Amino acid sequence: MLIFLVSFCFSFTSVLAEVNSLEEGWTFQLEGELTPKKVQVGVPLVNQGYQIPLRGKYHLTIPISKYPDSSLSVYLDRIHSADQTFWNGIKIGETGGLSPNYYAYWHKVRYYEIPNSLIGVGENHLEVFIECRESEFRCGMFRSIPLFGTQNEIKDKMIYEDVNQIVMAALFFGIFLQQAIGYALNRSSKSGLYLAGTAIFFVCWRLPVLNKIHFLGIHPEILVRLLFFCQFIFPVFIMLFVHTLFDRKITKIAFLTFFFDTVLALIQLFEMNPDQRFYFVYIWYVLLGIKVPILIQLLAKNYKKSTEAIVVSLGALVATFFGIADVLTDVITGKNAYLTQYGILTFLFSGVLAIAIQSSRTKRELRNLNESLEMIVTLRTQELQKQYKILHDDLLMAASLQSKLIPPMEFQHLNLSVTSVFMPMEKIGGDYFDFFIHEDGSITFILCDVLGHGIAAALIASMLKVNFLEIAPKLKDPSSFLHELNAKMLPVVEKNYITAVASHFDLKKQVLSYSVMGHPSPFHINRKDGNLNPLTGRGPIMGWKKDVQLESFSHPLRSGDRFFFYTDGITESHNREKEMFGEVRLKETLLEGISLSPKDLNEKIKNQIKNFTFRLSDDVTYFTIDFL
Repeated sequence: MLIFLVSFCFSFTSVLAEVNSLEEGWTFQLEGELTPKKVQVGVPLVNQGYQIPLRGKYHLTIPISKYPDSSLSVYLDRIHSADQTFWNGIKIGETGGLSPNYYAYWHKVRYYEIPNSLIGVGENHLEVFIECRESEFRCGMFRSIPLFGTQNEIKDKMIYEDVNQIVMAALFFGIFLQQAIGYALNRSSKSGLYLAGTAIFFVCWRLPVLNKIHFLGIHPEILVRLLFFCQFIFPVFIMLFVHTLFDRKITKIAFLTFFFDTVLALIQLFEMNPDQRFYFVYIWYVLLGIKVPILIQLLAKNYKKSTEAIVVSLGALVATFFGIADVLTDVITGKNAYLTQYGILTFLFSGVLAIAIQSSRTKRELRNLNESLEMIVTLRTQELQKQYKILHDDLLMAASLQSKLIPPMEFQHLNLSVTSVFMPMEKIGGDYFDFFIHEDGSITFILCDVLGHGIAAALIASMLKVNFLEIAPKLKDPSSFLHELNAKMLPVVEKNYITAVASHFDLKKQVLSYSVMGHPSPFHINRKDGNLNPLTGRGPIMGWKKDVQLESFSHPLRSGDRFFFYTDGITESHNREKEMFGEVRLKETLLEGISLSPKDLNEKIKNQIKNFTFRLSDDVTYFTIDFL
């Protein structure tokens, strides 16, 4: 155990610069048992001696040697069936519902972000409470090994997983468009229409397996019903395609299988528990087995009569091989390898080739149609160029409006000297800063960073502006100010979380008070003694939930004090070698410029960022305040 902890700590010395596989050290404690047992992740609990129904918790100790520079997250892939996940005893996410309101959301990806305030130096505890009541499931963390690391790296891993499915979906969708347009333009027979239906239903079947699809807020029941409906209906379109390709009448046995497939597909549109759905899948397997000899017989009758039959037969042979391998893999291991899609893709390509062979008999008509299509493409291209120009002009106007909504802070107020810098990644950005001078001469500052960038983030930034102008005159206390701002932004933020820091300078009492919501801590530099330290205090991310616990912190103001407020666009800027600018470089620059004026210091930082990075990866915003 000691060796494991030492090696684990060593792997974190780079402060989670990459994704770490959480394969070893897991325990599972069944509800009612006093002692946890060692288990494997990536292997169903059923395969490790547990019986359904079951309820219990996974546990893993994760040592961290120092506080990370970037936000962290954990990726658990899929879990059978419902879970609640905790980090150091604080819930960071849940999927489905545990008893008494049990709901099995088994197909949703488990990706949970860990608030920086929960990360501790030393041992950290990851607990995953799970419940599984479906007899057809293997239960637990079964699909892959959990991952832990920075949010950006984890998301890159998830995107990489999605790329394969997206590429496949794009190929299927391309076939759908090609055949659907061909049928609409009378370029192909009904076989092209059924081939298009096969492609689009297969695309819809695979959509729910994408990681990204589960972050769009689509109700889980919709995804489940879509998955099973399309799975049950698409073989019908395959058989209809083959029949119409050879102008063969549908036999009574084939018609009955089509009828039962359609009935089963329609049943899947209604609410039912996962076990019931999988019982219908077994019936679907039987119907699929009946279709195979029907398909073989149909192809055999036309094998020597046409080249199309040979091409489609080869495609059907490949599809059958992959389908059988997929079913066996699913039944034996409980993990779906998605092999069927490769066989179906091959079959669809063979169908496209068969239709192309038939269509070659009408080459002259196709040539004329191609000429008309080229004209349409030209017109569409011209229209796209026109629309692009309009969009470009709109973006320029939006950038101009944002510059007026977020004017640069370059002013002197009593014994405060303030300068700011705003460098959006695109023409418009999602960072926002502002200030308000109260009647007693005190002044409130706000700095926010909206997750993401571009138009959506800029719109949220403009809403922050509206709410700031409403709240700032009423509230001076930073924690109360952020609490009300969070309540106003929560209904519209959705997945675009916001980090923020609010500060209030009481120039009469010479006290700075501030409150933080998931934002990088501002730096305090005393230009007389040369000390640089981050201001203490943390808080939850804005837009995460309504009831948040916030605290205001205070710091005395002394002559020579300098305060530097910034967004993480500075520290997370990276060069071509993927090296981040980082907090260390920022601190060095602040100390090197300790004798510079706020304006000259800001220019120095801006030049260093431009020289360091080849392009911005996020909006960069910061401002410097000197207390004279």
